[in-house]
Amino acid sequence: MQRIFAKKFMVWIMSMSLLGTTLPSISYAGLIGTQALIENQQTDAPRARVEEFVARENVREQIIALGADPVEVQERLAALTADELRLIEQNIDNMPAGGILVIIGIVFVVLIILDLTGVVDIFK
Repeated sequence: MQRIFAKKFMVWIMSMSLLGTTLPSISYAGLIGTQALIENQQTDAPRARVEEFVARENVREQIIALGADPVEVQERLAALTADELRLIEQNIDNMPAGGILVIIGIVFVVLIILDLTGVVDIFK
C-alpha cells in the first residue's frame, strides 16, 4: 500500500516539476543610454583611485586617529556620487606628498554632509 502511494506521490512531484519548467519566465530588457554608460565608465577610475588611496596603511592609521571606522569610510566612499569622487580625485592630484591630512579632512567633510542629508547614518 505504501509503495503504491509512494509511486503516485513521486509521479505527482515529477509532473509538477516538469510543468514548472515549461512556464515562461519574465525578463525585462531596456536600452542603456550612451550618456549613462559614459558616466558609469568615468566613475570607475576615480572610485578605484580614491579607494586605493584610502586603503594605504598611513591613511588608514590617520582615519583611526581621527576617530572614524575604516569600514564605515569604505561604505561612505561607495555611496559617493561621480562628482564627489572627481572632486576628491582632483584634490589628490593637486596635493603635495604630505597632504594626506587634507584629503582625509575632505573625505570626512563629505561623510558629514552625507550624514546630514540622510544618505547614510554614521553618527548614531
